[in-house]
Amino acid sequence: MKTKEKAFTFAHVKDALRYVESTPSETLRNIYIEPSVYWIDNPDDDAVRIPEEGSAVPFGMKVKMSNVKLVGLSENPQDIILASNRGQTQGAEGNFTMFYVEGDNVQAENITFGNYCNVDLVYQRDNTLSRTKRKDAIVQAQLAICKGDNYKMRNCHFISRLNLCPFVGVENIQFDDCYFECTDDALAGTAIYNHCRFTFFSSKPFYTTHGKGARFIDCDIHTKTRGTQYLTKVSGPVSMERCRWTSEDPNLKIEWAKRADPKNVCLMSACTLNGKALDVPTPTEPLPVDLPAFEVKVQKEIIPGRWTLDCYKPFDTEKYGWEPDKSRSSWGYAEGIDGGEGSWGLVQLQRGARMMYTPKDEFAPVTKQECIVTLDPCKAPGQGFGSATGQYLDICIKFDTRSLTGYGIRFIRVPDYDHAVEAYLVEYSDGNVFRLSQRQRCDLFKPGCEVTLKADGGNLKATVKQGGAEQLFEAQMPNPNTFAGFHLQHTGSVGASATVIKSIKLK
Repeated sequence: MKTKEKAFTFAHVKDALRYVESTPSETLRNIYIEPSVYWIDNPDDDAVRIPEEGSAVPFGMKVKMSNVKLVGLSENPQDIILASNRGQTQGAEGNFTMFYVEGDNVQAENITFGNYCNVDLVYQRDNTLSRTKRKDAIVQAQLAICKGDNYKMRNCHFISRLNLCPFVGVENIQFDDCYFECTDDALAGTAIYNHCRFTFFSSKPFYTTHGKGARFIDCDIHTKTRGTQYLTKVSGPVSMERCRWTSEDPNLKIEWAKRADPKNVCLMSACTLNGKALDVPTPTEPLPVDLPAFEVKVQKEIIPGRWTLDCYKPFDTEKYGWEPDKSRSSWGYAEGIDGGEGSWGLVQLQRGARMMYTPKDEFAPVTKQECIVTLDPCKAPGQGFGSATGQYLDICIKFDTRSLTGYGIRFIRVPDYDHAVEAYLVEYSDGNVFRLSQRQRCDLFKPGCEVTLKADGGNLKATVKQGGAEQLFEAQMPNPNTFAGFHLQHTGSVGASATVIKSIKLK
């Protein structure tokens, strides 16, 4: 079928959206969509999507429209699918988002909006239109970010995992009889969810909520979380009325947030968990005083017997668009966030935070050295860092702080894992880094992690411990040296992606 604007028939949903964008109207117009899978972004295009200049998010389609209603021509939303399949580091640089919509009074009915980056697309009407997900490792793969007001969605499905973003950013939005699948940081924090269904694959579907907050009325929520299910990562207002929770965990607890702030109104009435009455109390306990990070003074100079605390962009991060601000502190004494909550220590205040120790007699020959570093990554599931964009932590001994030469271990987030990091031993040579050992999946880079590095003659060994588990890394040092300095480099994002450095012991 060809697009025929004069007959108001269009070959693709994108053509119809472009038409309404080019012909604004004060009255509501319907776009009727026949059953099929409509790719908003070409899944067969191998090119990596990158953000426009000035943006951090690449979009499949940006459209300005108001007074528009998308109507699927089937009562089954799974018959009409608007699809993409890209996410952070998986076909895109940045949190790929299918739509950016600017405008007011937008509606949708009988449609599935899906980002199938980490979810298989199964199209039951025609199996030839089905498609396997890009990867198992879950990354930020979003649906729609908006700027506007008064959105309504009825009988629609919203499918992705991390950062679902079902038309987020709208001042007032209502979902009626809709279905959502998601992990963390996913839902619209200003929405009314009326008679909707949810499957939560992790414990914090909202980062936070805004204004009057999110309201759930007569909803069915199935959670696959074990232990404790939170509603928000950062405290925000939420209300739940006549909602039915189900879980395979007979001991599941449901709480508003790890730190529910009484200033955020959270109310629950007539709700159940596995058929039993559920009452999550309204927060009343005042939160502890939230102390700002105590900034540690910048120390750029390399002085024997002293620590160097600065910010540095390593050579192997050059392709990633961030720059260190060397005029301000990169370290602070602070409490961690999320998985690091309750843990105090040195925390990164900007990407590229670095600390080095130069021994008093830096030229005295040393053949043996050992360090023990205890740390609490804020990413509790074990992925360590915000995304797989050159974000890593290096811990090194036998190090010359002037030439950036020595040996250590690297923990790095890679696209292959969403609940683990990759780890391996490295050699630094004049600031260039070379891998010495096999890459290993490491599930121990979590709160309570202890890293021991030992160098003896030409042998390098690292032991990583956490929660009773242990992982060993060994390699020969190609160029044994007599240096005795220490080096720690963090290139990850900060806040909820930082790592609390609890203690460092050097021998």
